[in-house]
Amino acid sequence: MWKEIETAKSENRRELVLTGADVLTRIQEKGGLDELKNVFSLKQLNFLEISCAGLKSFHDKIGELTNLTNLVLRNNKFVYLPSTLGLLSKLKFLDVSNNCLTSLPNELSNLKELHTLNANCNQLTEFINISSLTNLHELNLSHNSLTELPEGVNSRELGSLMTLTANDNKIAMIPDDLSKLPNLKTLDLSNNLLDSLPAEMADCGKLKDFKCTGNNLKDKRLLKLVNQCSTKAILDYLKTQKQKNNPNAKKEDKTKKTNKEKGGKAEQEVEVKNSIKILHVDINGSTLVKIMPQALSVRPHMVCCIVRNLNFSKSNSSMKRFIALQTRLHDETCAKRQLATIATHDLEKIKFPLIYDAREPVSIKIQPLNKLKEVTANVLVMRLRKEAEELRKEKKRNTVSGVHKYLNLLKDQLYPCVLDDSSRVISFPPIVNSNVSKVTKSTRHIFIEVTGSHNLDVCKKVMDQLLINLMKMGIGQEEEVIIEKEVDSMTKDMESHHITSTASGDAKNESEEKESPSSECKIEDEGKDEDFEDDHQQPDDNSPKILIVEQVKVVDNLNNLKVVYPSRVDLQPDHTFKVIRNSE
Repeated sequence: MWKEIETAKSENRRELVLTGADVLTRIQEKGGLDELKNVFSLKQLNFLEISCAGLKSFHDKIGELTNLTNLVLRNNKFVYLPSTLGLLSKLKFLDVSNNCLTSLPNELSNLKELHTLNANCNQLTEFINISSLTNLHELNLSHNSLTELPEGVNSRELGSLMTLTANDNKIAMIPDDLSKLPNLKTLDLSNNLLDSLPAEMADCGKLKDFKCTGNNLKDKRLLKLVNQCSTKAILDYLKTQKQKNNPNAKKEDKTKKTNKEKGGKAEQEVEVKNSIKILHVDINGSTLVKIMPQALSVRPHMVCCIVRNLNFSKSNSSMKRFIALQTRLHDETCAKRQLATIATHDLEKIKFPLIYDAREPVSIKIQPLNKLKEVTANVLVMRLRKEAEELRKEKKRNTVSGVHKYLNLLKDQLYPCVLDDSSRVISFPPIVNSNVSKVTKSTRHIFIEVTGSHNLDVCKKVMDQLLINLMKMGIGQEEEVIIEKEVDSMTKDMESHHITSTASGDAKNESEEKESPSSECKIEDEGKDEDFEDDHQQPDDNSPKILIVEQVKVVDNLNNLKVVYPSRVDLQPDHTFKVIRNSE
């Protein structure tokens, strides 16, 4: 039995990653495929990745791993997938990109919990009916041979679908009723065979990023707008075309507007009260983040921003709810940190510009959260692995908890890290943050980073949700208010428990550092049982809530722009809040 499989079985691990040239070599050896079948005895797995392994087919027994929530089979040579995939009722994330698939089993329609489906870079000529995938948020079908969008894509049941990527196919027509997707924000149909766009697309109310270049549109005016990549201009033009084609459309629009004005006063009041203000990126470039080539090969995606004028003293529970929010996002949107990891820092404790790099573990020195001494990353990881096993035996558990369960994500020879301008490591994603930039109850401005290895959209989605929920917590304010630092025992206790998203400490105080070896970097246990909507201690729900967010640029080592967040397509308002952009 392969060492990785044997270890996962003996330690009852929940995650298993088999990838790279070594795995490919072992599979090609005599009996290699039979050895791989041992994977299907690991019934406890919730994350399985077998990539870059040259596999052409997959065993039907995959359907027996019913606890899987994440399945990654990218960069193989699959020509078909077993129908038993449809038995994975808990599956939320499926990546079958970069294979040789011409179709997918219809049984995938049974995956009601599926959140993300990535099937790009295959040879798909047809696709499953997706109308039953009611929890689907993201669908990537780019670089295939599809002649039409999937059946059911215009179903009202797909109310959660936010991102549809189908560029570089052979699609010749868009359904007229695509506007039935109420939350569609990103649509990419570039490089297809479209010669027109349905005027009804003007009704896609939340569509903010529409790409359609590389199509031979007959309407030259529309073609020009498409090539200018202005989503708003495209939708406005389609709206005028719709009104020309249907004289009653303008009257209907006016009626809808009137009804909204009459019947939606309560919603409008909330929208007026609650807001997120976005400040321009610092023109001096002082808050720059530079991502190095080594990081791009290990954990390539990153978005950052600054949140100003916070007041964690507004209620006794503010800090606990701040921690609970990050824990919840890590569990849900980040898929137990498999998709992305959040880190928050006290802005006044770090020096810009920052460097996002990947280095040898022995060269990374970090002072872990709630610790007094620096330690190298390799020593920290070895210590955590040892502690994980000791704790598991002590508690008589089959699994590990806290930060220990994320150690399997460190599968590369280089470890990612973020350093400030004084060369201090301030975070080691996805494991731990540094104590030097710890957020406390007296923190007024925070720097937030979200990193991931899957795609940039996931990182942006996580950041969007974090900021919107921060706004709803009511800890933001228009002007900075200086509040005396509290030193009572409750505050000290809270601060000793405080974690950033990428690292948490269960240690009650620093003195436990010696008493409890398993307190090195535990996470998520703190605040897990907190009532996130603690109305008793929250600010008045009827009071205006505001959040001040400042853009941050991420550039490569040649200073070419990688991403600026939040951009105009990020943080889209809804009926509960408005977004004020370009604020000075």
